[in-house]
Amino acid sequence: MRTNSNVKSGKATTSKSRINLFDDPRWEDRFDVLIRLTQRTQLIKDLTGTDIRPQRIKAAIDKRLLEMGVEIQRPRGSGQTYIAKGFLSKMVDKYAAAYLLGLHFGANGPGSLATFDTNLGTALDKRMETYLRYCSDMHERHEDACISFETYIVLIDGVKNNEVPLHTCKDCSSLYVWPVGSYVRHSCPVCAVHQFDVSAAKQKLNMMINAKKKAFTPAVASC
Repeated sequence: MRTNSNVKSGKATTSKSRINLFDDPRWEDRFDVLIRLTQRTQLIKDLTGTDIRPQRIKAAIDKRLLEMGVEIQRPRGSGQTYIAKGFLSKMVDKYAAAYLLGLHFGANGPGSLATFDTNLGTALDKRMETYLRYCSDMHERHEDACISFETYIVLIDGVKNNEVPLHTCKDCSSLYVWPVGSYVRHSCPVCAVHQFDVSAAKQKLNMMINAKKKAFTPAVASC
C-alpha cells in the first residue's frame, strides 16, 4: 500500500524502552486500536511511518491482542489492491464504499481543505474514527463489515492519489467509485440499493392491502 504523498510529518518514533514501542503515548493508544482493525505488518508500518522491525511489531501485536482477548488472525499474501479482481465486486460493497467516501470526505469531496492530511497521526486518527463509525452505523461488529479496514485504506488512498476514479451521482449527489477495468457501465450504488428497497417495500405493502381488501369483501349471496 502506498500512503498519500502529502502526509510528511507526525511519524511514530521508536521508543528505546523495552516496554513501549513508541516514544509518544498517543501512538501507543493508536497502535492498540489499529491492531484490532488490521494485523498486516506492512500496512501498520505504512500508516504509522515507523521504522520498527517487522518482527518486533508482530511480537507486540501478538502480546497485546492476547492481553485483550482478541484472536490473532495474521493475514497472508501481498494485501488488497484497487486493481484486484475482487475489489468492490458486489453492489453491496460499492454501496458501503459510497458510505465510507461520504463519511471520510464529506459533502465537498476530496478536494476540500478538511481532507488535506499532512500529519500521519491525525490522518490515522481520522481513518480509524471513520471506519469505526461505518462499522457502528451498518454492522453490529466490525468483523462483520463487508469492507475491511485494509480495503477502506486502499480505497481512500486510491482516490487521493487519483488512481481510483471518483464519480458523483447526478440524482442523489453521492460520491461513489467503480472498480478499475470493469466492463460494466458504472451506476450509482446508493440509488440502486435504495430503489430496490423502496420497490420491494411497495410491493409488500400492496400485497398486504390487497389481502385485507379480499378479507373484507362481502360474499355475494346466491339466488
